[in-house]
Amino acid sequence: MPAPTPRRITQTGNLQPYRENAAVDLQQTSAARVYPHPILSDSGEDSRPASSTPRMNTLPPTVSRFNEAESTQIISSRSSPGLEVAGQYADPTSGHSFLHRAWRRISNNDSSLILRGQLGLTEDDQLLPRAGDKPFLEKGQIQLPSLERGRELLTLYFDVCIATYRLLHRPTVETWLATISESARLHKPLFSDIGHAKASVVLSVLAIASFHEDKARGSSAFSAINEGTVRVQSDELFCEAARLTEAESGIPRLESAQSRLIQVLYLLMSCRFNQAWYTFGHTLQIISALGLHRRDDRKWSSTSRKRDYIEEQCRKRTFWVAYILDKYLGVVFGRPRHYHDDDIDQDFPDPVNDQDMTSSGPAVSHADDCHIDALVFHAKLSQITERILREVYTIKSVPDIARLTAAHRLGLELRAWRASLPPLLGAINPSSLIPSFRRQATMLKLSYCHAVMLAHRPFLLKNTTDDSDEMRSLAKDGLAECIFASRSILDAVDRMAREGRLFHAFWFTHYVCFCALVVVYVWMIQESSNTTTRDERRNILDQAERCLQHLAQATASNSPSRKYSIILQELRNEAKRKTAKSAQDQPQPRDLSSTTATQGSESVVSFTDIAQDQSMQDDHAATHTWQPLFDSPIDSAIPGLQNFLDVWQTTDWLHLDSSAFGPFADLDSASVPWMNNVS
Repeated sequence: MPAPTPRRITQTGNLQPYRENAAVDLQQTSAARVYPHPILSDSGEDSRPASSTPRMNTLPPTVSRFNEAESTQIISSRSSPGLEVAGQYADPTSGHSFLHRAWRRISNNDSSLILRGQLGLTEDDQLLPRAGDKPFLEKGQIQLPSLERGRELLTLYFDVCIATYRLLHRPTVETWLATISESARLHKPLFSDIGHAKASVVLSVLAIASFHEDKARGSSAFSAINEGTVRVQSDELFCEAARLTEAESGIPRLESAQSRLIQVLYLLMSCRFNQAWYTFGHTLQIISALGLHRRDDRKWSSTSRKRDYIEEQCRKRTFWVAYILDKYLGVVFGRPRHYHDDDIDQDFPDPVNDQDMTSSGPAVSHADDCHIDALVFHAKLSQITERILREVYTIKSVPDIARLTAAHRLGLELRAWRASLPPLLGAINPSSLIPSFRRQATMLKLSYCHAVMLAHRPFLLKNTTDDSDEMRSLAKDGLAECIFASRSILDAVDRMAREGRLFHAFWFTHYVCFCALVVVYVWMIQESSNTTTRDERRNILDQAERCLQHLAQATASNSPSRKYSIILQELRNEAKRKTAKSAQDQPQPRDLSSTTATQGSESVVSFTDIAQDQSMQDDHAATHTWQPLFDSPIDSAIPGLQNFLDVWQTTDWLHLDSSAFGPFADLDSASVPWMNNVS
């Protein structure tokens, strides 16, 4: 078991400045009350229910949670009495117990399935930067696509694959492609006329496009063997690109950073997260060496060559793409972010499309529909995300009121960001847009909803509320926003998967889906007192079940998405136990002979007498809705833990975010013996 999280310090002398600042923030925030964000539906309209009350229609926040009687019963430490599980002692207040069960399953059955079963390898046989990742399958000498075929893949890359990560100048890359194609025709080394870095950029781009195309052709649930054969071309292109960067000599160039950054994107897409992390770290060092994080004031312009406008804009694009990835990878892995805003003064790139750029400057004064807008808005959103992580999830001992008032203040910034989006990226129905803008609008919506959840999910915890009426009111609004954002993500994910819109190919979509499902299951555990109707509870559970299926089938069994699904199953089990217990605690109905309506093979309780039959309905929902998934039946005989969320702290959310990359190797029978008999 991990060391207990230290108790939260709520009143000490040196924390008084935090309380004073929080009080000021609280007054300002309550004057501009935060209500559910205007998250747009695919129709481009505000998807909130029409109501004079700024509150969700289907998921009203729980008011009773914040009364004084409950607040006096909150467990404030992790030292509560133990529990007997499978004949062994366990700490029932551990907020990470369900994670240990998930890690045990991953360690025993999933983390090295492909490595051991298919390729005869284990993690110990792999180099450190690649340990745990699926090895590459190569056939030897690569077969470069024809020039015509290469142009098709470039179109796919720029229109579909990259969304907001637009760090390259398309006409320039097309020129590089023609150059290496000519070199291949003449049987010369691909880098002979343009250098290692530029040739690597082209091959990395082709690898990403080829990966997406192969995924689009096949099923989202490839077997491990099929995955290796289907994507061998993209792996070959990537490996050749990696060899070119490794052979690069001399001082770093802009293309040196660009090629490696694109390789990071490919590694993330192909679920090789460990190698992506180390490659990204090397890339950041090159970016720092090039000074891309600083504005170029050209103080010595009289003695320096005038920089090409295209190169200048690509420098800015490259840095801000790295900045965005730095924030997301820090959360995904649970590791410190590298970039700090106090060290950065780089400008955002100009809103100029690639075809309108020349070496001397932009060819047009203004572009109405610009592909670079999405990159700029994503970078600005990432800046808010950085502040959320720094202020709301700080590891310093600060009072909860300081965290929560910061959450609402930053929530206001998120609302302002959302309102500033151009119609193309916010108000217009994405389905009516061309593929490139459609992908950008979808990406920004998912990123925005993720930031909303990040800011407001601490309000799901009962132990992060203050006695004041202001805090209870703000907590209620924050809770509504968090749930609404999570449901918006699940709606988008379910639609993408059902429409075959390459849900399985986008690593970030898998991650935000995981975060949204965690919020839903935590909400279900907290709402086990049946403050919502059976219909509302059933709808959200059905939505969560579909998305959990999509996530589990998205990629290979040793991928983060598979690990996400296993962790979610254990959290889902906790929610199931709490729901079932709540149903059992309801008073028995006076008459159980209510009529039923048959829909297919499912018998559904009639709603003609809800008041009389509520108990039976809740019990039916608890036993029927929660079905076993992925050959992991729910063992209701194992006693559910006490509400572990009562002892969770705000920073525990980040621990859960990165739990797919948890300390699997540290699990052994000596460390957690009571889990031996827990499946």
